[in-house]
Amino acid sequence: MPSTLKTLDQLKQDDCRLNDGWDFRCVMHFDNMSYVAWNSKSREAIVVDPAREDLEMILSETEKLKDYRFIAVIDTHTHADHISGAAKLAAQLSVPLIMQVHAPSHKVDIRISRDTTLPTAAGPLKFLVTPGHTADCMTPIWGPFIFTGDTLMYGDTGRDDLPTGDGAAHYDSLQKIKAHAKPQQLMLTNHDDPGRVSTWATQLKICPQLT
Repeated sequence: MPSTLKTLDQLKQDDCRLNDGWDFRCVMHFDNMSYVAWNSKSREAIVVDPAREDLEMILSETEKLKDYRFIAVIDTHTHADHISGAAKLAAQLSVPLIMQVHAPSHKVDIRISRDTTLPTAAGPLKFLVTPGHTADCMTPIWGPFIFTGDTLMYGDTGRDDLPTGDGAAHYDSLQKIKAHAKPQQLMLTNHDDPGRVSTWATQLKICPQLT
């Protein structure tokens, strides 16, 4: 099955919208969702959770942003269901690969060991350490985007029965995300079929684990 490119209009399930120059593209392969996100005012961009099979399409999208400064390639966690293309893409873009401190990869350039913020011209790029689905999960928040990886899915949470999964830690991580997320921010998950995006306010209503 070939990868497909999706815009917010094709993915949104409520009245979510973007302003202040923010936008993104989602590259989908089956139910896997990789993201190129940017701010056209600051001319900055990031890539989140790029899968190896999607690299050609992701690179095509990054080439459309030739005069932008790519800040980083980010993997929200170690993926059990597909091979990450993050290290290869980071090298091609000459930017750091950012992962949580417990990620087993030896190709990580910046490791996040605690909740922290990196400054960008468009606004703070926050990293929340959110173990549970795996020990190395984290949740980046940038502008209107909350990249939840497999910690949160559309109306659901990721599983905890994989190696290093921890249900109690996952619960604590959900509480942390709830404390930082804003109602109109968009939740961008790593997996969904057929591919859906909503505001955080909608997720609070439909996801039983967030009540």
